[in-house]
Amino acid sequence: MSQRKNDITPKESDEIIHLNYQITYEALPHKSIKKLPYKVKKQIEELHVLTQSQPQQVIAPLLELIEKYPNVPIFHNFLAVAYNATGQEEKAESFLVAAYQKHTDYLFAKTNYALHCLRNKKADKIPEIFNNKFDLKLLYPRRNIFHITEFVAFNSVVALYHHKQGHCQIAEKYYQLLKDSDPKNQLTKMVKRQLHPNFFQRLLDKLAVKLEKKIEKLDEKEAEKKAEEAAEEAVKKAKKSSEYFKNF
Repeated sequence: MSQRKNDITPKESDEIIHLNYQITYEALPHKSIKKLPYKVKKQIEELHVLTQSQPQQVIAPLLELIEKYPNVPIFHNFLAVAYNATGQEEKAESFLVAAYQKHTDYLFAKTNYALHCLRNKKADKIPEIFNNKFDLKLLYPRRNIFHITEFVAFNSVVALYHHKQGHCQIAEKYYQLLKDSDPKNQLTKMVKRQLHPNFFQRLLDKLAVKLEKKIEKLDEKEAEKKAEEAAEEAVKKAKKSSEYFKNF
């Protein structure tokens, strides 16, 4: 268990971000899990592993568990991950949005929904999701200990948000926290790719932007074409109507 103390809010002028809570690598189950039967608690461990290795197999049992235990948010989190891993992105996104709306105080529901917003160019929603509190202790004042996965998930989103907003120094400081705490985590690596893309990644990003612009132009042309066709059809109908009434 590691600990960092202080209570300052990060600003561009800060040299370092200090934390006023503990980070643990030991199991820290959500309060809703403590009330579950022992058999279900053991099943959670199995589901966690299978969600990563065989996601298709966990979808059905997770749906059953959610129906039976609707107030246990970890099942919703697992299901969103499983849907995403099996290529069912629309289901994953609709489910994580629903999970956030149902479990508004669950940290992973917040971070998953925040990542969804970032992917969909809705970064302006991030402050609202976290109640304008970009610090775990401020967000959960009654807690003094957070699991490493909570720490990484939260600070990854905050780093990416500040990066999107052009707050490069703040984003870099959050990335350094992630790098120091869990450098091999996929979220940490994702933040690194965004903040420090290599040549190949920068090239891919440029190509992606160009492709997106081409698609937008094609969509605009398609919309214009449909509007023209609709206008022509309306003119034809008007002419027919005019010719019809001439007979009276």
